[in-house]
Amino acid sequence: MTDALGAQHADADLPLWAAVPGTRLNVVRAMIQRRVNTVQTSSCGRLFDAVASIAGLRHEVSFEGQAAILLESVAEDGLDKRYPFEIGTAEPWQIDMRPAIREIVADVQRRAPIGAISAMFHNTVAAVIVQVCETLRRSDGLNRVCLSGGTFQNMYLLTRAVANLRAMGFDVFLHARVPPNDGGISLGQAVIGDYRFRLRSGARA
Repeated sequence: MTDALGAQHADADLPLWAAVPGTRLNVVRAMIQRRVNTVQTSSCGRLFDAVASIAGLRHEVSFEGQAAILLESVAEDGLDKRYPFEIGTAEPWQIDMRPAIREIVADVQRRAPIGAISAMFHNTVAAVIVQVCETLRRSDGLNRVCLSGGTFQNMYLLTRAVANLRAMGFDVFLHARVPPNDGGISLGQAVIGDYRFRLRSGARA
């Protein structure tokens, strides 16, 4: 929020501030400024958590994906608009969602329907996926796209991303027998562990 809006506007009139005591906000701001007990993340799930909180849907979660599930459940059907974003050209590429966050905050302040905000946010993430894939195809000639990770349990996002990618001529591969979330990671770890065990024991892999 501070990065997207600037410190002078970080206290914008939003539902999430009413849910957090002022003293707690001050502590968190100090932690961020001083980089104390804070961890940077590139997780898409944390982006969904942030937008759900900004929209006033959920500020705390009791299980993984709870806020994202709620955000998906209110998404309005039939809306194609999206928010702005930027993708840097320096290595490594960085997806800048701050323009989207600024517009989401403005929509919340305008009392825009949460269903529309959610749909436009989902459409934005789908557009990011397509643009990154298009850029990779131009630079490396890759035309196959594998969509994996817990975020792709979100059917609204998955449906939009797949439709847009296939419309651009990409070959899209999805999970069929193994879940895309951490359950798939656990299975992969078990397969690797079994393979290494067989190598050590001299058994045929």
